[in-house]
Amino acid sequence: MRISAKVMADHIKANLAKQSSQLMETQLKLASGKRINKPSDDPVGIGKVLDYRTTLQTVDQYRDNILESRTRVQFTESVLGQVSEFIEDAKKVANSPNIEDRTAFAQEIRNIRQQVLGLANSKYGANYLFSGHLSDTAPFDSASPYGYNGDSGAHRVVVGEGITIPIEADGSQMFIDGTDNLFQVLDDLETALLADPYDPAAVQNTVDPLYRIADRVQLARSGLATDYKRLERTDEYWKNFGNAVETMRQTVEDADITQTAIDMQVQQTAYEVLLATAAQVVQPTLVDFLR
Repeated sequence: MRISAKVMADHIKANLAKQSSQLMETQLKLASGKRINKPSDDPVGIGKVLDYRTTLQTVDQYRDNILESRTRVQFTESVLGQVSEFIEDAKKVANSPNIEDRTAFAQEIRNIRQQVLGLANSKYGANYLFSGHLSDTAPFDSASPYGYNGDSGAHRVVVGEGITIPIEADGSQMFIDGTDNLFQVLDDLETALLADPYDPAAVQNTVDPLYRIADRVQLARSGLATDYKRLERTDEYWKNFGNAVETMRQTVEDADITQTAIDMQVQQTAYEVLLATAAQVVQPTLVDFLR
């Protein structure tokens, strides 16, 4: 049976179209670096890829939370470190056996109190650091009796599904040890230094409270160090987990660039051969048809 020119031409056109389509898909894979560029490329694979991407977004959010909280912990520890230094300076004054220029010492204590009060009312971003959950409220009054205006709430960091790490934010736990209010103790020390007649016992009465509060601040700093280590370990876990999920995503979604380049070269050659063959076959056939 003789094959008509039209049938032959249609067959060649179909093969060219098929070869051209395969070549374009391969070029797209090479350009995008993706094996899956649309759902029809791999319906099952695209479902896995979407799940992997959702998981990676969640991991990124946890890691962002951890990074922000690690920065907060570092800032809080730095603030408490400065407070500790000021308390040490106050202890030296209170423990000094010979206080000759009591006015100068009183001025030093006044400056220390103002500095410590400013640190205790520090903000992290737009929020107060030591007010518990009442982060829009300054935690300590600026004048005697230096009351605490926050609550006992902690700053909680979401680091996993249903998992949070509390970061201490209750200023009363750091600056007030029972009845020992750091700011009031410093106020009392200043008053004792300026008293006339001078009473050394009144100065000595501030020593023990200063030591107790210093221990309290140090305990808070130790707790922050523990929190920081826990945040570091959690971040390392999510980093490793995220890398594993990313590897699985790449295995399903990404193209093997070397193999894809080889495939494209083979398909390009096949397309050019088919095109040349078509030119040789179709042209004389059409001439015969016209005759």
